[in-house]
Amino acid sequence: MGNPLILLFASEQKEGIAVLGIDPKAILLQAGTFLILFLIIKKFALKGIVDTLEKRRQTIDKGVELGIEMEDEKSKFDDSLKKMQQSARVEAEKIIAEAHQEAGGIIKAGEDTATLKIDGMLKDASLRIEREMQTARQELQAEMLTLVSEATEIIIQEKLDKTKDASLIQRALAKVRA
Repeated sequence: MGNPLILLFASEQKEGIAVLGIDPKAILLQAGTFLILFLIIKKFALKGIVDTLEKRRQTIDKGVELGIEMEDEKSKFDDSLKKMQQSARVEAEKIIAEAHQEAGGIIKAGEDTATLKIDGMLKDASLRIEREMQTARQELQAEMLTLVSEATEIIIQEKLDKTKDASLIQRALAKVRA
């Protein structure tokens, strides 16, 4: 190896850019290597890389366009869904209103039918009561005639014939009623 003083002396003799510690030959060699490497990459790989990047850019652009279209379709779908929901609500309200009206009509018809049946039952019951009262009056009158006849027989102590009996009783009853 060399003497350190000689190396120190040799380094002091450098001029220009070499004084900064930069070797111009090494820089030129590196620039040439870079240029050769760049040309090789450009010839063989750069076109493929650029094509791949372009394809990716186009794919991304298509994805963005599809996203925008999907967003538009989604908003259209949301709008149509809202319209369908509103029309379904209106239809449901109509159906409910019709059902209420129909139920009211059915209830009214039921009430009318029940009223008619009750009126008929009351008339039948009233007629039956009237017939039973008439029958009871007749039975009571017959019983009273019998009692009056027996009382008269006891009082008079003799039996009159039935037609005279009945006519006497009828006159007596007429006086009692008056």
